[in-house]
Amino acid sequence: MSWYSVIYTKARNFKSQSPVLGTLLQWSFYVCVLIELLLFSLSSFVYFGITTQIFDSDIQASIYMVVYGLISFMMFWSYVRVITSSPFRVPKEYEMDEATDAKLRAVTPFNPQGRAMIDQSNEMQVAAQRRIMEEFAAARGITLVEVDQHSRLRYCYECRVLKPDRSHHCSSCGFCAIRFDHHCPYLNSCVAVHNYKFFVLFLLYLEAWLIWNVISGVQAIIVYFMRGDSSKRLDMIIPLCCLFVLQAASSVWPLGELLRYHWLLISTNETTCEQAKIPNIRGDPKANYDIGRWKNIEIVMGWGLWFFPVRTSTSDGMHHPINYVMPAADSSQFRVTVGTAETDTTVSPATTPLP
Repeated sequence: MSWYSVIYTKARNFKSQSPVLGTLLQWSFYVCVLIELLLFSLSSFVYFGITTQIFDSDIQASIYMVVYGLISFMMFWSYVRVITSSPFRVPKEYEMDEATDAKLRAVTPFNPQGRAMIDQSNEMQVAAQRRIMEEFAAARGITLVEVDQHSRLRYCYECRVLKPDRSHHCSSCGFCAIRFDHHCPYLNSCVAVHNYKFFVLFLLYLEAWLIWNVISGVQAIIVYFMRGDSSKRLDMIIPLCCLFVLQAASSVWPLGELLRYHWLLISTNETTCEQAKIPNIRGDPKANYDIGRWKNIEIVMGWGLWFFPVRTSTSDGMHHPINYVMPAADSSQFRVTVGTAETDTTVSPATTPLP
């Protein structure tokens, strides 16, 4: 559990004891958002009040301000969509009834704090857990492909739900999210299937915003020092130079590296969480969700309007095509091929690997 997850968990526990103060405490987590808005306002003040005022040409200054405004608009549009889009929680049909949950807990070891220690289960407990979860899934008509190292379906003892494929429990938010990527404390938001595209676009436009500031700052600094008159003012050049250094450094690391990292995740159809823990797909331990770069990109960015923060995804986040690596004859277990939102789910003893 990360440091901020501990803070979020304690805040939720405090809210259960004191709803009013707990709610105020949770609202205080938006302090990072307020700091980010303050930094943007300060940067905009320097850009409009100093950078563009140094240019000799009013036409050039006007063009630069228009470009700055357009990039800022797209960045803020994406930013708002990230923090206002509610994560896709696990549907009700995956929630286990109390009687079945009690059976499962009866064959699961717990620590003194009441936390399930499923990895400490013995062989008989593992077999019982597997049977209970498989029977529940069959009764609900649920088909899942991801299992743990003991071939059990994944179950969340906190949310009392079977975890759909690619979903994970967010310790910070306190619930299971569909196609969970990570929790971002700097946005005070869980990044999952419903807002992952917006998050990536926010990184893209923030990077473009920084680069444009750097380009404009370089030109303004050059023009400033090329002037031979007595109009040079330290109160103009010092803020500009300081801001230029910070933005130039941030555009390379960490933001540039973060953007590159998430682009690689999109192109291979992975999530940050799956990078840390590789999914175990039954029927083929080497299987993955990588179905080709352009199809992978389409799953996240949608059918069109890639550069606009609007929802255009072709996937519902619940069903995922699978790239089986091992030949069907090499696997003694059945394979499950899960279609997209527009296709039906099928179960077959053998499946041809995707190209």
